[in-house]
Amino acid sequence: MKLKEIVEITGELELLTGLHIGAGNDNIEIGGMDNPVVRDPLTNEPYIPGSSIKGKMRMLLELYLGLIHSEGQALDYKTVANVNDQALKEEGFNLLRLFGISGSENEEGIKSLSLGITRLNFYDLRLTDDSREELKERVGALMTEEKTEVRVNRITGTGEHPRHTERVPAGAKFNFRLIVKLFEGDDEEKMLEMVKRGLKLLELDSLGGSGSRGYGKIQFKNLKKHYRLSNREPEEFSLD
Repeated sequence: MKLKEIVEITGELELLTGLHIGAGNDNIEIGGMDNPVVRDPLTNEPYIPGSSIKGKMRMLLELYLGLIHSEGQALDYKTVANVNDQALKEEGFNLLRLFGISGSENEEGIKSLSLGITRLNFYDLRLTDDSREELKERVGALMTEEKTEVRVNRITGTGEHPRHTERVPAGAKFNFRLIVKLFEGDDEEKMLEMVKRGLKLLELDSLGGSGSRGYGKIQFKNLKKHYRLSNREPEEFSLD
């Protein structure tokens, strides 16, 4: 396999509603936050892990295509190979080319379809400089807000058992970067179209926890694609 192009997609991710991507907290102190957000251990700033983008985007694409593993796991080679519709099967293989497969599936049939090398590289999303300063002014040094969730008693109509969830506030912006590697034999148009569809599905759904409660609504802005191995000029990467 020969690498023919590296497409870098850059832009911003803006929060339309508060975002909670949990850090886990097994030792909650009295008066402390029940559900803290993930933070960079060096700067203590909230960030969005690239793995969160990758996992949700892959799941949404699998649901969109209707290619669901029988045991609820990530889509695999055997599930796609058993699809009868040829066009759908090819889309399934392109999804596997983009997101990769497990090492246990490395067999001859997979090698011949060039499924062994993951085409997508996701990166953690850090706050933009302007957004960092704005959040410090709006909500303080931690750059987050506290949202209290309660369980409603169906008989009395009152809230019970409050839990305090930390969120990055709406309006915060993060730098977005995604790498797409294209090899000889890859259909560039179809590969990038699937990436575009996945990002659009993220906008239509949500990111992080409590999406059904309105958390994690996002929008990508100013997306551009840059061709790093050729002299092609940067282009707009519109999701519309």
